[in-house]
Amino acid sequence: MTVEFAPVVESRLGALPASAEFLRRLDVAGIVDGLCPIREVAHLPTVMVANRLSVTAPLVRVGDWAREWAVEEVFGVEPDLLGDDRLARALDAIAPHLDELVGTVGAQAIGTSKPWPPTPAPTPTPARGQPSTANAINATHVQPCK
Repeated sequence: MTVEFAPVVESRLGALPASAEFLRRLDVAGIVDGLCPIREVAHLPTVMVANRLSVTAPLVRVGDWAREWAVEEVFGVEPDLLGDDRLARALDAIAPHLDELVGTVGAQAIGTSKPWPPTPAPTPTPARGQPSTANAINATHVQPCK
C-alpha cells in the first residue's frame, strides 16, 4: 500500500466570498478599467476594498494579508501581485478619476439594490357602493391613550 501526501493550504475565508460577490455585482473592476485603462489596475481596487472589509489594519503589506487569506482562491489574484509599490501605482492611476469612480460605483449600487422599505401591496379598489378602507386604521395596532 502506497500512501501519498498532498500539500494542504489553509487560508482564512471570512467574508471574502460575500465581498467578492458584492464587488462583482457593482462591477467595480469594470468601472475602474473603463475610467483608468491601465493594465493590471482594475482588479486591485476590488482586492483593496476586500482588505479593508476583512481587517482593520492600515493598507500596507496587502500581499502578506493575501497569503494568509483566501484572496487568490476568491479573487484570482496572486499575492505576489499585491506589493505596496504596485498598489501605490494603482492608487496614483485612480486618483485623478476618484470623483467619477465614486459617483459611478454609487449609481451602480443604487441601480442594483432593491428599494427599502419594500413597496407595499396596492390597496384593493372597493366595489361600487362599498366604503373605502384606504385610510382605515387597524384597531389592533392602536395604542390606548393614558
